[in-house]
Amino acid sequence: MDSDISQNGETKPSFQTKEHIANGLTTVPTSVTLSAEQFERLYLTPMTVRQSPLSKKVGNPTPLALGGFVITTTPLSCCLMGWRGASGNGVAFIGPIVFLGGLLLLLTSILEFIIGNTFPCVVFGTIGGFWFAFAATMIPSFNAAAPYSSSTTSTTAGLASEGFLNTYAFLFVTMAILMLIFFICSTRINVVYTLIFLTLFVVFLLLTSAYWELGQGNLASGGRCVKGAGAALFVASLLGFYLLIVQLFESVGIPPFLPIGDLSTFWDRNQNKVRGSDAGHS
Repeated sequence: MDSDISQNGETKPSFQTKEHIANGLTTVPTSVTLSAEQFERLYLTPMTVRQSPLSKKVGNPTPLALGGFVITTTPLSCCLMGWRGASGNGVAFIGPIVFLGGLLLLLTSILEFIIGNTFPCVVFGTIGGFWFAFAATMIPSFNAAAPYSSSTTSTTAGLASEGFLNTYAFLFVTMAILMLIFFICSTRINVVYTLIFLTLFVVFLLLTSAYWELGQGNLASGGRCVKGAGAALFVASLLGFYLLIVQLFESVGIPPFLPIGDLSTFWDRNQNKVRGSDAGHS
């Protein structure tokens, strides 16, 4: 027991308490209570009544995904824009795409699932899966692009063939639709998050246009679309860096906290107005 009761009913300190006092130690509470706004800033998901109690006991996995995102998208965006003579549309980054993009985001998705954060789980899981699929397409052993080449064995020739470009563009169309859905959902969280998905939506639209233009032999317009996609991806990576800095600063308590444009209060006001109007009609 931590303390003993004396004969007159007073509590006297236990041996452990006396030892702590002698060593100049004090008891510090270890539980931390987060407001709804703080929770949404750290976990990028609205606080709900169904939130897992594990979120109060384990670390926040979200910065891990943001780190994997920015360290992959930043060099890829520079490559798409052709800076310093970069080329290949990301072939040089197969390793980082797999291990820093796909793996870290997929791992974070699992951790977000464990602590009950559905939206980040879906976001990081699908984007991580896309990185794996994108890298696998460019790896010769997967034989995804080689059948489109004239020799049916060259992955490099297959990646540049008309049939492959016109077909693979549909994946970018689907990803653009997914980013639009994520954008709508993120309007419940913060402005930075919404801007990231908005720029990613633009990225996939431009990549779709680029592949279809290149597939039709329009090299000039296709090349401009690729550079535009790289520029939009670079903006998304900068926003990701900003969000990563915000989360890491808050995790170690570095003031001042950088603004992210909290949108939860906007939704709460609208919901309160709706409830009030419904009550008035009733």
